[in-house]
Amino acid sequence: MARPGTAIRITATTASAAYAVALYVSGVHIQAGAKQALSYLPTAITFLVTLWDLWIWRLPVLQRLAKRPWIAGTWSATLTPTAASHIPAGGNRGPIEAYVIITQTFWSIGIRQYTAESRSDSIAAVWSQLADHPDSTLTYNYANRPRQEFETRSHPHLGTAALDVVGLRPSTITGDYFTDRYTKGDMTLRLVDRTRGHTNYASAREHCQPSQP
Repeated sequence: MARPGTAIRITATTASAAYAVALYVSGVHIQAGAKQALSYLPTAITFLVTLWDLWIWRLPVLQRLAKRPWIAGTWSATLTPTAASHIPAGGNRGPIEAYVIITQTFWSIGIRQYTAESRSDSIAAVWSQLADHPDSTLTYNYANRPRQEFETRSHPHLGTAALDVVGLRPSTITGDYFTDRYTKGDMTLRLVDRTRGHTNYASAREHCQPSQP
């Protein structure tokens, strides 16, 4: 699935290329200095759009204007299923230890969650914010894929989670989730650091709780 940020950068690049072609075939006579400046304009805009999406929006002053929280990184999470959740015999009734890896640009965000038994990946996500209120909610749909050794009692499923984000650079996030296998519960996330290169539960756990020598 294409990320919105990628689509925007491709659109900007395509538009700049079309602009350059139109300028060339138009036959409009522009003085050398102005023509050179105009020819560089699409490239400069594309460059700025890319820099904004990847980095510039996170500068403190601009982030306050954009009102977009920065939550990229590795988070240590605790999932607490409700008593009413339909958890099969032998399943983990919680609290469940998890690790959440968030990759973020201004226009796109991806959430991956590891537990000892499964991996979840976001499918779609949207930010929402009440008028005149500084805090945001990130709601996302995800697909869960259990490890093969647990598939007899834990089947692949879909779910939705909502994270309540207080502040622009939070260190703690709370939220809740529910799934199509009739489980639901609360989530608490605590920021570990801004790294994102963890490929499974074991590597994320080792990073967050390094073994003592």
